[in-house]
Parts: sequence; C-alpha cells; structure tokens
Amino acid sequence: METKNYGERLPTWFHRANWAGGALACLGIGLYPVLAWETSILALLWAGFWVVMGAGAARNAWLGVNSIHVPARFRRKRRPKA
Repeated sequence: METKNYGERLPTWFHRANWAGGALACLGIGLYPVLAWETSILALLWAGFWVVMGAGAARNAWLGVNSIHVPARFRRKRRPKA
C-alpha cells in the first residue's frame, strides 16, 4: 500500500527491540563519562541529556511506537506492472 508507513510492515517486537537498543545505547553514552572521568558539571550535563534521551526511547519501546519513519518525499513510487 502506498499510504502505509514503512515501519508498519514490520512486527511490533522489532520496533520494541529497536527502541530498547537505543535506550541502552543512550544509557551507556550518558554514563560512561561520569564513570570514566572525574565528576564535573559538564559530565553531569552530558549524562543528564543522554539519560533523558534514553528514557524517551524506553518509553517508546514500552508503548511499541513505530521506530522507522521515512518521510513521503523520500519514498519511492511504485511503477505499475506492464
């Protein structure tokens, strides 16, 4: 179907796993500087930003939100079969 989003073709478990992986990556990116460097305001701001981003990804995983969005302008039009 032309109007269907690309992500709707995939099962819900795929989107949940995709968001959950993103949440874990955000947690790792955020916590690494806090654990590896000396604690500073910059490291805490960095960690705070990535923890918030990870919380958003975790929420989307919980809700099963479509994790793939391709804007209409980038979608290929299917040519009718001759």
